[in-house]
Amino acid sequence: MISENEAKILGLLSSKKVLKASEISEYLGIPLSSVFSLANLLKEKGYVSIKEEENKLLELTDEGKLRLKNGLPEDVLISKLNGSSVKISEAKEILGKDFNIALSWAKRKNLVQISNDMIIPKYTSYTSPEFEYLRKVSLGEKIDTVITKELERRGLVREIRSKDMEISLIKDVDVRQSITFLTPELIASGDWKNYTLKEYNVAAFPPFIQLGKLHFFREFLERVKDAMVSLGFEEVRGNFVEMEFYNFDMLFQAQDHPAREIHDSFQVEGKGKLPKDELVKNVREVHEKWWRYEWNQDISKRLVLRSQTTAVTARQLTIRRGETKVFTIGKVFRPDAIDATHLIEFHQLDGLIIEKDFSFVDLLSILKEIFFRIGIKEVKFKPGYFPFTEPSVEIYGYINGLGWVEMAGSGLLRPEVTEPAGVNMPAGAWGLGLDRLAMLMMSVNDIRNLYSDDIEYLRERRIDLW
Repeated sequence: MISENEAKILGLLSSKKVLKASEISEYLGIPLSSVFSLANLLKEKGYVSIKEEENKLLELTDEGKLRLKNGLPEDVLISKLNGSSVKISEAKEILGKDFNIALSWAKRKNLVQISNDMIIPKYTSYTSPEFEYLRKVSLGEKIDTVITKELERRGLVREIRSKDMEISLIKDVDVRQSITFLTPELIASGDWKNYTLKEYNVAAFPPFIQLGKLHFFREFLERVKDAMVSLGFEEVRGNFVEMEFYNFDMLFQAQDHPAREIHDSFQVEGKGKLPKDELVKNVREVHEKWWRYEWNQDISKRLVLRSQTTAVTARQLTIRRGETKVFTIGKVFRPDAIDATHLIEFHQLDGLIIEKDFSFVDLLSILKEIFFRIGIKEVKFKPGYFPFTEPSVEIYGYINGLGWVEMAGSGLLRPEVTEPAGVNMPAGAWGLGLDRLAMLMMSVNDIRNLYSDDIEYLRERRIDLW
């Protein structure tokens, strides 16, 4: 049996005998990939022979298109100088980011001479031969192989390969197009005699369609977020670039603490603007009273990539004076050697509760419920130390096959943290690393796989946590 499109191809070949697949695609308006498939089916049925071809073509890169539009850097340099000698520093201002490449090629082509910090042009204007070759490539014309390699080295052109197929008719046939449905009109007119009815294959499976889904780590983060929202917490967000005032000072971390050095945090150029004087004054007094040193306002203004989402908690303390239940999920950044268990950026979850009569027991109860909803059924607590909480605990969760694993840190915020911000009620806070937790719960043995873009790997990952 011959399908409708197969019949069209055979009908076209009956007059042309030999055609390329690309020509058939253009004649009949059938996609080239479909013509390839149809030609192979006709070959199996003995109607045609095929000969596959591979063509090599050149096309301009984005850089090549830019140079075709504006001129090659060395040509632009000669044009801008217009026969006049200039200082190298002046030429840099004229050409901007193209200066180095322009001067390099101009010297290589002997277009200029450098003497006593001066660029001396040998021409008043110049057009490189490569420019003409770029024009030819843009028009689809062929150029010499040696020139091609030179343009490729400069990143101006790239080679692309295209497949085609020569299709030859080897067997004349009285084409009877096949149809699936027999209509009343075909029966009444008698035209059904000109067609072959397709047989139904009731055992055939429908085509498999791969459905899209969320990246498994993104889905994990969303489920953690849903668990927090279900407990009545409001999500808040902060910026990646933060002042040391919120990232360290408000959290009662001394300005000479090692974690504030460049090898433990990413410093960003520039300075931030401190908030109102009263808050700064309160933080200064707390630091100088208890750490016994002279607090430096300029250090607080320094910018860093936030090293902990607790910086968001610090900001929330300054804007929420009543009872509060908030959380944030976001990336933090710390210098580290990248390997299977370490990255320079990872996700943290931080939470904050401010309530009248809130107690340490209440905090532990909330934490047990959070971990239960995340999928950790058993947790236990161990006394710990953190600069901004007292009392403090480390939280451990039981994971099948791994046993007890450290999950998070928590505690009641110290008065040295809450009082400068004007918060006069008990406040509980906690933070946990979500990347490590996701690895443990989903049996991922390389943290880099949490950010994989390998489609096959992602299709195989499933979230069956809760």
